[in-house]
Amino acid sequence: MRLLLVIGAAIIITGCAKHFKVDGMVMSLDAARRTVVISHRDIAGYMPAMVMPFRIKHPADLSPLKPGSRVSFQLAVTKRGAVVEHITTRNSSNPNAPISLTASKLAIGALVPDFELTDQQNLSVRLSEFRTKVIAIDFIYTRCPLPDVCPRLSANFARLRKRFAGKDLVLLSISIDPQYDTPEVLARYGKIWEANPAGWHFLTGDVRAIQQIGAFFGMVYWPEEGAMTHNSQTAVIARDGRLAALVDGSAYAVSQLGDLIEQQLAR
Repeated sequence: MRLLLVIGAAIIITGCAKHFKVDGMVMSLDAARRTVVISHRDIAGYMPAMVMPFRIKHPADLSPLKPGSRVSFQLAVTKRGAVVEHITTRNSSNPNAPISLTASKLAIGALVPDFELTDQQNLSVRLSEFRTKVIAIDFIYTRCPLPDVCPRLSANFARLRKRFAGKDLVLLSISIDPQYDTPEVLARYGKIWEANPAGWHFLTGDVRAIQQIGAFFGMVYWPEEGAMTHNSQTAVIARDGRLAALVDGSAYAVSQLGDLIEQQLAR
């Protein structure tokens, strides 16, 4: 608090704006008021990580944003207040990879079609059976060789499981390598992450069915030299079965994904 007062006093005295570089994740937007709620990381020299609303300087900057967008921007702080400038979304996909989003990708707010897969207990699981609960979905495969992709996604879900223990949250991790990732393989993988099958389902099934499900969330992947080349998408589905947020990549802060989920649990 003392640091903020010092910075504020300096701004008033000089009359000049202070500029801070910020990374964060969009929680919600209000186009009419030109504001966006962002869960941001520490802003060096200004404030700690938190969730708060920001005013956008240019209304057009709101158009590419959606809940779950990872963003970078400059925060200009003057004696009149703070405003967001030069905001850009951060897409983690390799621009040189032949990845293109499919036409069936769902828009935020769209009802997610029901689907049925098999979990690590060899039990049938339908998306619709979790209606009235909040659902988080990611896509992994157990042979993933990159520690900062699938293992990170699973580690993030493990942390969410602890944060929201006893809450109405269901975690679904869908394998994009179903021919290898049988229920038995997924059961062993789930034990690594101490996944309770009651609240965290590792799912496998028909190859075409999983491709169709992945397409709902913008997943594109293909086998290449014994591995799977793929993008990463994590979806948050609201209690009413509609897509509430879509997080790109695996480099997000798990606390930010948790903030998105917490917003939905509170509704």
